[in-house]
Amino acid sequence: MSERAGRGFIIEAENHQQCDFCGKIAELRPYGPRGECICFDCAMKDEETTKAQFAKRLSGGEGENSEQ
Repeated sequence: MSERAGRGFIIEAENHQQCDFCGKIAELRPYGPRGECICFDCAMKDEETTKAQFAKRLSGGEGENSEQ
């Protein structure tokens, strides 16, 4: 599980799951527009949204799928 650690953020490997966008089985991150769990390929289709979701999580905000 990924989590905040003091002033940093620890990103750990996750079990592979099905991407909410394309259905691919892969390691996912909650970087979809509304916090959906998506694969790297889908995340790179909209890099600005991915960056915004990553920044939101770094600042302590969480997406809809906050279990990851």
